Amino acid sequence: MKCIIIDDEATARLIIENYCSDIKGLQIIEQFSNAIDAMKYLNQHTVDLIFLDIHMPDFNGIDFIQTLKNP
Repeated sequence: MKCIIIDDEATARLIIENYCSDIKGLQIIEQFSNAIDAMKYLNQHTVDLIFLDIHMPDFNGIDFIQTLKNP
């Protein structure tokens, strides 16, 4: 399962990545510190799962989900 992590805090991204490394079949393919970069990535790629921080500056997780074509 291809996954991405979107979180403005580097420590949170690392914690999620460490948890995911223990799950067979779960592959973190990209990490983003902001929703804008993740949106650009998702316009070109597909993923199966998104680990998304809800509380991010400028463009929060709820706003991000509402912009996705296929949430």
